[in-house]
Amino acid sequence: MEKSDSKRLSQYMATAAALLGSTAAQAQYQYTDISDTTIVDGIFELDLDGDTIVDFTIEHILGGGQLGNVNAVLLHPGDSIEGNLAMGAGQNGFSYVEKVLPGTTIDASQSWSGINSATDAGYMAFHVDGVAYPNSNWAGPLTDGYLGLRIVKNDTACYGWARIDVEDSAKSFTIKDWSFNPAMDSTHTAGFELLDIMETVLRSMKVSQTQGYLNVTLENPQGISVFDATGKLIAASSKTAQAHRFSTELWSSGMYIVRIEGDNWYHNLKVWIP
Repeated sequence: MEKSDSKRLSQYMATAAALLGSTAAQAQYQYTDISDTTIVDGIFELDLDGDTIVDFTIEHILGGGQLGNVNAVLLHPGDSIEGNLAMGAGQNGFSYVEKVLPGTTIDASQSWSGINSATDAGYMAFHVDGVAYPNSNWAGPLTDGYLGLRIVKNDTACYGWARIDVEDSAKSFTIKDWSFNPAMDSTHTAGFELLDIMETVLRSMKVSQTQGYLNVTLENPQGISVFDATGKLIAASSKTAQAHRFSTELWSSGMYIVRIEGDNWYHNLKVWIP
């Protein structure tokens, strides 16, 4: 687990993600898995769709307020265009972010009032003197809570989710992974990849480099493609293989993207070739 006390933490970002996004079929869901990252009194910048633009900022406050007695987790829209929202509801002039259950359909039919349009803030957790506000859906301790998220691309809504833990009394939060449906105005399902085969595939995956070869081993047969930093496809292997081996002798030194691709999902993994 990575832990940060920094006031600003730049989130995991694949350099070629924006270029690679267009190579996947529109029926596929983009999934990003990172090392569990814990935030204490700082922020996490979430780039939901991998285009290098911050879509949401998740803020943690430890010992805030005039009396130093407030712990809070807040959700803000990021630097992209207007329209980035979260599932939730308004109560007494404040907006509270919903804790979405895995398997929930995320689409236009949901209530998108989790972020207040006037204050650009949605309350996930809010503790005063150790007591949580009654509408705080993320008060903690909480394991595997899901954010239902909406961003606007080309004036059209697109949907995704992020998975988060919150420590007791909201003393910190930990972000684990997130997913995005690149198809315009189409539904997504909270935790879809984890309900399906995705987590199993990634947990069993082994990646290594030995004597001029890049080796990827999976528990079950899965297709593998390799792209350079410009998004150019440079290697691919059969979907029927469990063990994949690519010669890197003619590859230039630099960052490459290994894509593991299923029937309706894909995952990009960064590797450095010396």
